[in-house]
Amino acid sequence: MVQTLGLTEPEVLPKEAWTIAENNEIYWIQGWGEGYFDINEAGRVAVRPQKKGPGVDLYDLVKTLVQRGIEPPILFRFDGIIRDRIQRLCSAFKAAIREFDYQSDYRPAYPVKVNQQKQIVDVIRNAGRDSLLGLEVGSKPELVGVLSIHNTDGALLLCNGYKDAEYIELALLSRKIGRRSIIIIEQFYELNLVLDIASRLGIEAEIGFRMKPYSKGSGKWASSGGDLAKFGLNIHEILLGVELLKKAGKDHWLKLLHFHIGSQITSIVPIKRALRESSRMYAELAKLCPSMCFFDVGGGLGIDYDGTKTSADSSMNYSMEEYARDVVYAIGSACSDAGLPHPVIVSESGRALVAHHSVLVTEIIDVAPTLGCSKELQPPPSGHDLLQDFIHLHGSVTAKNCLEALHDAAELRQNVLERFIQGDISLSERAYAEKAYWQLIAKIRSVSKELKYVPEDIERLDEKLFSMYFSNFSVFQSLPDVWAIQQMFPIMPIHRLDEKPKVQATIVDLSCDSDGKIDRFVSPREPAKHILLHELEKTPYYLGIFLVGAYQETLGGMHNLFGDTNAVHIDLDENGNWAFKHEIEGNSISEVLKYVQYDSADLMERLRLSIDKALREGLLTNEESAKLKKRFKEALESYTYLVV
Repeated sequence: MVQTLGLTEPEVLPKEAWTIAENNEIYWIQGWGEGYFDINEAGRVAVRPQKKGPGVDLYDLVKTLVQRGIEPPILFRFDGIIRDRIQRLCSAFKAAIREFDYQSDYRPAYPVKVNQQKQIVDVIRNAGRDSLLGLEVGSKPELVGVLSIHNTDGALLLCNGYKDAEYIELALLSRKIGRRSIIIIEQFYELNLVLDIASRLGIEAEIGFRMKPYSKGSGKWASSGGDLAKFGLNIHEILLGVELLKKAGKDHWLKLLHFHIGSQITSIVPIKRALRESSRMYAELAKLCPSMCFFDVGGGLGIDYDGTKTSADSSMNYSMEEYARDVVYAIGSACSDAGLPHPVIVSESGRALVAHHSVLVTEIIDVAPTLGCSKELQPPPSGHDLLQDFIHLHGSVTAKNCLEALHDAAELRQNVLERFIQGDISLSERAYAEKAYWQLIAKIRSVSKELKYVPEDIERLDEKLFSMYFSNFSVFQSLPDVWAIQQMFPIMPIHRLDEKPKVQATIVDLSCDSDGKIDRFVSPREPAKHILLHELEKTPYYLGIFLVGAYQETLGGMHNLFGDTNAVHIDLDENGNWAFKHEIEGNSISEVLKYVQYDSADLMERLRLSIDKALREGLLTNEESAKLKKRFKEALESYTYLVV
């Protein structure tokens, strides 16, 4: 029995017959899973990094880690999924190159901003060596982070973002240790800086121009393209840049044209438009500067978070293979028509490489249930007329009068509140009225299902009748896009999938912010306002939140000082068995306190002084003082999340 807010969960009913396949209609794992996730015969989520290869039981992984003292929330990183995504992207472009007889090659580039964790960058670099995978950096700190480790011979180091003299000098000097850095000019002032610094250092640069495409993308980041885009040069500036290079005798530095029309592009149509425009621009630039040899289509290749294969914000209406064919065909046709050599194609597809590989597992720690429909109300604590009105109204509700009953219930509740404020109703009487109100609207919603047309006011009752499942994590730390841009991530239990889920629920986190909740969920048709979950039992109940590998870790904030979660890398060992390759402890309380300028030693000393004062005043015993110091010190080194 789980007791919350003074209410008691209904008794757990006997398990109903339930086939594992029926879960797909609820959680839609076949739509968004991409073959990496499915449900095994034990009714648990299985992860298959090689899709058709061996799978690993996610619930077993969690139990093993808990036994080792690693508590949820736990972020699982499956390195094999990253390798598979890189292989699939390269294969898609190679197939398109063969299909259209394209006379050059394709190179992937990973934009570091998507997930800067070194272990992930290392997996990507190693997996992409054969395809000369490059890295793209968008700031000086990112350049410093990867410059010394990006040692694949011939691989590109694409330098984007705002640049000062120090950034440019570092990028140029990296060429002296074998890095092929290409400085992409996104603001015109950067070109003069590159010319001046390269001349002073005596280094020959390689540069690219980022164009501002007139065409815009689709989805939440459509403003990345168009006349008002934050980054990029307009046509006039690009021509001025070519003239400036020619005047300086450095037009051979220009190697690359880059454009970007947004992240998570949901529709293929704007991609096609942008490709037609940018391909023509490349051809014209290549006529002016024959040194041009790279065509960088930027990022934007989407992820089907909800599995609906539509142009909705959390989906995409095209495949990776279709995307590759459109890119290859557009630039190949433009260059062939102009009689120009075909350039090496580069794409900066970060989300498409890393989103699938991370799964956050969290434990449900409590539930705030709603009152269900009852045949009749319990006797009231008094004979007050308003309480009697509730009993009468509850007994008279039918499908025919349910809308009127809803209005009457709202009026009754308001009357009770006013009489309570006036002192005419006691606390126990008001408590009875509140309980009666919720049981009444539950009955109204239940009988309304007999209607052919359900009024909108009654349909909206569903949102008031969902149970709240309290989950041991922070939306702001682990899923910032849920809060900031209403991004949907697939969520489902990782076990008990051989049982029928019966509870309509929303998910709330540990933070003290009302926005720390999830109330939009993946569904086969349209976003659902609730998720079906199982009743809590004595054993732990775990949820998996999937496709969280892109952006969430770095964007995460420390609201309420909840820090990074525990993280574990899972991969096959040399014998083909699943193994924990890296175990990364989540932040301790002392670590997050240090981030906001609290020094642990200072806190301990201040506590000691307060304890000494309390001992002198007789407010504390010696034993109590020892216990307080011990607990405080242990707390400083403990996990920022609850240890259930």
